[in-house]
Amino acid sequence: MAKKVIYAIDVGNYFIKGIALEENKNGYQLVSKALERAEGIVNGQVQDVRSLRRKIENIIYSLEGENNKAKEIEIVLSYATNELKISREGYTLEFSEPKEITEGDLERIKANIQQKYSELNKEVLDIKFVNFEVDDKKVKNPVAFVANYSLNALINVVWVPENSFAPIRNTIKNLIEGEIPIYDSTLASAYGVTNTSDRNLGVGVVDLGHSKARMLIFKDGIPKFYLDFEVGMEYVLKDIMHVLKTSEKEALRLLEEQAVCLQDTKIVKKIDYLSLVGDHYEYTTQNLLNKIVFARTREIINKLNSDLAKLEYENTFEIAGGLQAGIVHTGGGARIKNIEKTISDFMGAQTRLGIASNNANNFYIENADELYKDPLFSPIIGTINLYFSGANIPKLYIEDTKTYSENNYVEEKVEKKGGFFSKLGRILLGGNEDAI
Repeated sequence: MAKKVIYAIDVGNYFIKGIALEENKNGYQLVSKALERAEGIVNGQVQDVRSLRRKIENIIYSLEGENNKAKEIEIVLSYATNELKISREGYTLEFSEPKEITEGDLERIKANIQQKYSELNKEVLDIKFVNFEVDDKKVKNPVAFVANYSLNALINVVWVPENSFAPIRNTIKNLIEGEIPIYDSTLASAYGVTNTSDRNLGVGVVDLGHSKARMLIFKDGIPKFYLDFEVGMEYVLKDIMHVLKTSEKEALRLLEEQAVCLQDTKIVKKIDYLSLVGDHYEYTTQNLLNKIVFARTREIINKLNSDLAKLEYENTFEIAGGLQAGIVHTGGGARIKNIEKTISDFMGAQTRLGIASNNANNFYIENADELYKDPLFSPIIGTINLYFSGANIPKLYIEDTKTYSENNYVEEKVEKKGGFFSKLGRILLGGNEDAI
């Protein structure tokens, strides 16, 4: 009997990654993974649909293997548009007679926010409650309270302009029958490599991407700020290429296999590498290679630290108590040896490599322990966790005038450039941890 197979694919600027999960009696198991050099995408923007689609198809063909006879195939995809925005939304339900608040009332609020943003040509990606007031009295969770005249809610909304995913949707159009859910890679990674405690205490997730470095800051359980930086790890590769006069492929090999992010190296070691013309080998020292990597990495980390310090200074109330869970780094750049110490030295905070838990939401993937430890695949892990979380777009609610009337207002809080998601994809809905 053919089994259900899920292909999870992350479209990055430098690599396109994919994994294949096959259904078994215990859930799912990892059966294959694939990696392709990306084409047709520059700085998060699709510039050649055919080339990018061909690369995505190559990933699928590589994943198929013995799964090509599977009758039921699903694809989920993550991608960053660099247009991520975060806003605050106030909403009021007014009642003409006493009413017990239910989960349905909260879902209706979310649905109406979703509808309003849709009418404004905005796609809601993540929606969580910040606080509540029942009859002007603050409560942590209003469910089961009886409201005499009103329920006020403040909601955190992560969104992107409606056309943000148009290029990638067009690229994967008709790839398979049915819709392909699309998630934002940075947001998916951030949820994947942190837990509820981290997000409540305050944590900064640094995504060290190829063309950009990105930071998503959580506090009190919600994503509050998003920052991105035009300097990514590609500049580390370029520095190696220019100083050593070698190819991009050879520079990547040196970065992955030999380089250590250190300012000074006492060990004397000669490292051979292929010259730019490709017909003979040159050599460099371990110390020089390490210095090249350290210099550019330090510049990127200093920029992150400077912008974070400014953000904390300007938003003391929003980030009261600081980021007690520290800084978590992930993405392809997190693979660089010793980068964790460099981040710690310059950002002066508790730092760690972001490793997702292989049992999130009681969902476990067999044979995937090594995959979970690789920061390059963190967007895929986060996407899979969201996909299996069971959260769906709320149904649009049509007001029942016999029950209550509604008034809403908008309070814009933060708008920083970022990236993310498909309206037809799955939205992160606030669960039990929404009512904070």
